[in-house]
Amino acid sequence: FNVKIPAGIQSDEKIRLIGQGKPGKYGGKNGDLIINIKIKNTGKFVLDGVNLKTDINISPWEAALSTKLVLAGIDEDVTINIPRGIQSGENIVIKEKGYKDNDGGRGDLIVQTKIMLPNELSKEEEELFTKMGRISKFNPRNS
Repeated sequence: FNVKIPAGIQSDEKIRLIGQGKPGKYGGKNGDLIINIKIKNTGKFVLDGVNLKTDINISPWEAALSTKLVLAGIDEDVTINIPRGIQSGENIVIKEKGYKDNDGGRGDLIVQTKIMLPNELSKEEEELFTKMGRISKFNPRNS
């Protein structure tokens, strides 16, 4: 069967193919074929209504100083502005880059930041972190 899946279809919606089902009894016309849609989330995106949710890993210096990153969206690459001082777990919302809706519009792409630290540090990195620990007045437990 060739089935056209309409943009914006949601999980648990149905597509009906008229006359494509089983033949009717005693020479009657064919029944309809009903296709139940199940949308599976990928490892990259989670569908939430018409919004898409994803994570982006960033370094501590990207979070502290700000940066622009490119994320592969569902149709195109999306540039994300990481603002200075963003915290791990904060969301960045990119309007109209999510899933298509039934009216020709789009939901949003919601990107959750995850600040990642290197598993191993070079000697210079360790010295820089040590120096930052000495000179910084920031204490996350007092925030």
